Parts: sequence; C-alpha cells; structure tokens
Amino acid sequence: MTYELDIISLFFDASFVVQMVMIILIGLSLTSWWFIFDRWITLSRVEKDIFNFEKFFWSNANIEDLFTKVQKKEKKIGLEQIFYVGFEEYKKSSSLNDVKKVMEIVSLRNEDDLEKRLAFLSTVASVSPYIGLFGTVWGIMNAFGGLAQLTQVSITVVAPGISEALVATALGLFTAIPALISYNWSISRIERILKNYSNFTEEFLILLRRKS
Repeated sequence: MTYELDIISLFFDASFVVQMVMIILIGLSLTSWWFIFDRWITLSRVEKDIFNFEKFFWSNANIEDLFTKVQKKEKKIGLEQIFYVGFEEYKKSSSLNDVKKVMEIVSLRNEDDLEKRLAFLSTVASVSPYIGLFGTVWGIMNAFGGLAQLTQVSITVVAPGISEALVATALGLFTAIPALISYNWSISRIERILKNYSNFTEEFLILLRRKS
C-alpha cells in the first residue's frame, strides 16, 4: 500500500507554531525566487552590454568620435559609463592617475548595483534550514508531548505529528538550496564582470598613455 504525502493537509493539521514556520519559509522562498530571476536578468544584460561595447570600442579607431557617440546617449551603464567618465576626466586634466581613479570609482559603484539583493539570498541560504529545523523540533515536541495523555501508543499515533514536523525541515532546505546556488553563481559572474571592468581600465589607460 503506497502512501501519498499531502502537504496541504499536513499544513492545516500542524500546530500554530509549525504553521507560522512554514508560512515564513514560503514567503522567503517566493521572495528569493523573485530576486534570483532579477539577478539573472540584470547580470545577463550587463554581460551582453560588455560584449557589445568592447566590440564597438575596438572597432572604432578614433576615441574622440566614440566619446561623442556615447555622450549622446541618455543612459550610460557598465563599460560605457567607465569609458565616458574616464575620457571626460582625461580631457579635463590629462592626468592618467586621475583618470584611473574616476574609472575605478565608477567600477565600484557598478559593483554595488551588481551585488544588490545578494545579501538577502545569502541570509536566506544560511538561516532557512535552521528555521525549518526549529519547526521540526517544535513539531516533534508536540507529537511526543501528546503521548503522555495516551495509555496505548502506536506508530500510527506518532507518525502524523512527526510527518508535519519533518515537512518544516524539507521546506527549509527547499528554500535554502536555490538561494545558495543562485548566490554562488551570481558572485562568480560578478567577479568575471569586474575583471572585465579592470582589464578595460588598464587597456584604456595604455591607449591614453600612447595618445599623450
């Protein structure tokens, strides 16, 4: 005889504390998935912008013309913005040290934008299993606490309480695992993006050094 796990029934049969734990974990899971998709879309767009701008940059021999084209754009992001502020500073002071500083400042600002919401994913990945474990411990305490009132005990009496308790742990892992994978994956992509920013800054400074 097979047994089908009915999550909904387990939720409504659970104690108030375990229900609250499940609701919190479901809320964290839904929010995490929203942030996961948000980071995926954002980082994919940034990577595409890097590829397009580098192709555009190295196919244009005249930096002045490229600067004029970028200047006309209302919104400058990523490498475009780094290039723009760098060359703008170069036109003002011709100091390569100043150019490098402003380009690095813009890179750091971009890094802050790229890492947005990752702290939440990291926190969810860390605490969700413990929240689920708390629900499990509480549920098991309730299950065994109820045994004190019974004269005859069997597995059929204890099993429902233990099942509802273990669902909390499963839900905690279900919430934590995607958040952890997305966090590590996003950090890896951000590191590659920042490496591209750093490499472009160095290459651009070499071009300016030759120009001057």
